[in-house]
Amino acid sequence: MAYETLPEALDGPGAIRARNLRRIGLALFAVPVIASAVGTFGPREATIGASGGGYALSVEYPRATRSSIVAPFAFSVSKTGGFGEDPVVVRVDRAFMDRLDFQNWYPVPAAEHNDGDQIVYEFDPPDGEVLRVSLDARTGPNQGYSSHDYEVGVLDGETDAAVATFHTVFWP
Repeated sequence: MAYETLPEALDGPGAIRARNLRRIGLALFAVPVIASAVGTFGPREATIGASGGGYALSVEYPRATRSSIVAPFAFSVSKTGGFGEDPVVVRVDRAFMDRLDFQNWYPVPAAEHNDGDQIVYEFDPPDGEVLRVSLDARTGPNQGYSSHDYEVGVLDGETDAAVATFHTVFWP
């Protein structure tokens, strides 16, 4: 008894339908490959600025990142005439910080506390008019998809002097 190992050859409408389904399958497979090649899933960075109350704030942040990928996050606070003796107080959305697996701040904050939805950092005033702070961080492992707006703000006393709002997409 002999068994056929080859399928019957398709002809006419069956062959056209099979060819079109293969083309559709290849096109669907190509979509995420092309999206990855152009950087849709990160890492991508951006910079945003804000000013007010005599302060200028510049924030470098990840626009799109993936789990366990380096997530650049840094900010600069400027104040004409310098900061004096008072600490520079900056608040960051806790939800953003929770998505990161970070090692250390450069420079290290003199104090920090959780204010509900915000983490408030106090930095010793620098010599001069600019405080530049960077965070050594990666996107936390096993992160699911999220796409949200986050804030970084410079506080003058109890009120926001300058607030920068940015959008980050976290891909799994």
